[in-house]
Amino acid sequence: MTRWILGGLAVTVAVVVLTAMFVKSDVDQDRDTHRGPAQVIGQNMPGLTVARLGGGTLALNDFRGRDVLVNVWATWCGPCRREMPALERLAKAENGRLLVVAIDQGEDPAAVKPYAQRFGITFPVGLDADQQVGTVLHMVGMPSSFFVDRSGVIRDAVDGEMTYDTMTTKAQTLVAGG
Repeated sequence: MTRWILGGLAVTVAVVVLTAMFVKSDVDQDRDTHRGPAQVIGQNMPGLTVARLGGGTLALNDFRGRDVLVNVWATWCGPCRREMPALERLAKAENGRLLVVAIDQGEDPAAVKPYAQRFGITFPVGLDADQQVGTVLHMVGMPSSFFVDRSGVIRDAVDGEMTYDTMTTKAQTLVAGG
């Protein structure tokens, strides 16, 4: 009788182990479903409109006909703060060839304006109070950057902080048409 119980227990353990090995867990399924910004590569940039720092609006579809780097960030984000000077440097270096646009997520203009002044930001800054941009673009964290070609197609996406060299290489690839 003990042998039958131990044998049944061994079979049960084997079935559980094999199931765990071959059946995706909720975490694995979620990771596959939510791959972050990379899942929007090849898609058109969504036609979202946000408020513009300083007044007016910023419509992401208004940039058709230009290569654009859309960077989504927040003032409280450490990697965003480290990356911002490189974005400004890139905007100046690629002026006329690439437009850099920054979209702040969920913050009051009173927090964003002094931040933009402190970093000497000269490119357009959008204020996404409802954080719709981050949701639609499947952001996992901040900063996230999207390289959008002249026809409005997202050609590359980066989840996380980029170095100046990385963003320059990606921008040059975009501007070159590939």
